[in-house]
Amino acid sequence: MRGLLGWLLLGGALAAQEAAPAGAAALSRGLDAENGNRAREAVTAYREAIAAGAVVQGVLGLERVFSLTMQEDSVLAALDTLLPRFPGESALRGVQLRALVSLGRPRAADAAFRAWCATRPSDLAPYRDYARILLFNNRAAAVDTVLRDAATALGSLQGLALELAQMRAGLGRWEESALAWRTVVQDEAYYESAAVFSLTPAPVGARDAVRAALMTGRGTASSATAAASPPTIGVRQVRALLDVAWGSPRDGWTVLAAVPVTDTAVVVWRQFGEEVERAQAWGVARDVWAAVHRARPEASDAWRGAQAALRAGDATGALTLVRGAGVGDSTTRVDVAVPLELEALARLGRGAEVTARLAAESAALGPDRVRLMQRVVAWAWIRAGDVPRARAALAGATLDAEDEVAGWLALYEGDLVAARQALRHVPTPEQDVVRALALLNRTTVPRAPAVGAAFLALGRADTTDAVRRFESAAADLPDAAPVLLAMAARLETGRGADARARRLWQRVAVEHAAAPEAAEAHLEWARGLRRAGDGDGAREHLEHLILTYPGSALVPQARRELDALRPGVAA
Repeated sequence: MRGLLGWLLLGGALAAQEAAPAGAAALSRGLDAENGNRAREAVTAYREAIAAGAVVQGVLGLERVFSLTMQEDSVLAALDTLLPRFPGESALRGVQLRALVSLGRPRAADAAFRAWCATRPSDLAPYRDYARILLFNNRAAAVDTVLRDAATALGSLQGLALELAQMRAGLGRWEESALAWRTVVQDEAYYESAAVFSLTPAPVGARDAVRAALMTGRGTASSATAAASPPTIGVRQVRALLDVAWGSPRDGWTVLAAVPVTDTAVVVWRQFGEEVERAQAWGVARDVWAAVHRARPEASDAWRGAQAALRAGDATGALTLVRGAGVGDSTTRVDVAVPLELEALARLGRGAEVTARLAAESAALGPDRVRLMQRVVAWAWIRAGDVPRARAALAGATLDAEDEVAGWLALYEGDLVAARQALRHVPTPEQDVVRALALLNRTTVPRAPAVGAAFLALGRADTTDAVRRFESAAADLPDAAPVLLAMAARLETGRGADARARRLWQRVAVEHAAAPEAAEAHLEWARGLRRAGDGDGAREHLEHLILTYPGSALVPQARRELDALRPGVAA
């Protein structure tokens, strides 16, 4: 770090000090030796450079070499001679402070800092540089003292907002740090990454205060009448990226989406879109890229939004984006847009449309890709619950035994062994795959046509028939009965049939009290009773869950719902 800071300072020093030819030659030899890991030779060359007049550059070279050889104290001997000759040279003072702090000599470092201040009483540099060195060495409390001294000596902390922000974060004064970072980023937006890095460790209890401080410019202790300028887009970006880091990317996008559309806003939106993609917040990514496309229409952005929508499980949104993207590059359209459109249609179970679109694009795709896309056509018919057409679409195509399409076809036909083998290898299983595996992993029965018929009814969106078949299949598969009954109950709850759902949850809770689904049954039973106005009945089941299944992951939720049933607590 000392070497890095040295090189940052070197540019300024060179502007004020031209090395004599002999000094320049010595510096060149020193750099060559340093890069070649010949430390002793480098030290000799840098000392020659100092003697020839290249003082700052030579000392910075010595600092780097002595740091690499863990002889940081050796540079101090050279400074003892040079500082009396150049008492106001900031670069030399910085080297001295870095060495003393690194060596763990705080009293000597403080004395050197005071000596520097004495040579330049009204200069900001001693306070700023010392504060940065202390911050790098995790001495935030010492920085507080330095900044207090700066405020006394200089009359204000203007020009030290960055150090103030970092120091407050280091001391855990998160709201105050956010206020200081707001000042920094309002003036210089390129500090956005530093602000996010500094504030991300804020604990959960401090995060709302950090958010409010960034957006309003006021802390909880501020005067109610204190005025603050509106947050710049840079400040909003800090707030949004913090929300991503804290697991609330939707809140972050809400903050950024409110800014007027400008070229700068679109750039920031793009950066945020890439960030939420890294966080795999696909629903938010979809909205970000859709907004980017509306503001500055480019087909590639709409296609990117469509990809995010598919990953978010929003096939309708993906279809809207890909069809509204515009023409774009013809090659990319065939490579990206056409497969996206076919995939979206397939997930919506629109087999006829997939077949028609594939036929229309067959010339552009070529025979090999058309053959590959037959799997997507089959998937569309599977989503529609039409097994014969799915198999017809796959005529002439070979499917791997672990292919998801093969898994669903096997499940619909009641072949649980083949379905289990295929579906358990799906790379990123969606909710329907998870639901199927929940059943398949709980039974050893090799074939169950009744189960296949139930899933087929669900695939056709016939919830009534699916519920009836899942409940009926529970009699055929005793080892998976609680799973099947729970599936039926969830479907009833999902369509608002609370009374029928409670009957099914009751069966799970009473007939299968030792099953993993029993705790969920009591929780959902309680929720249904609460919606029906039976608070006492709901309380009974929540208490039973907490006492009977103390190791269940649902216990915290049951406690929260039990607290909500207390008099005076809003539902």
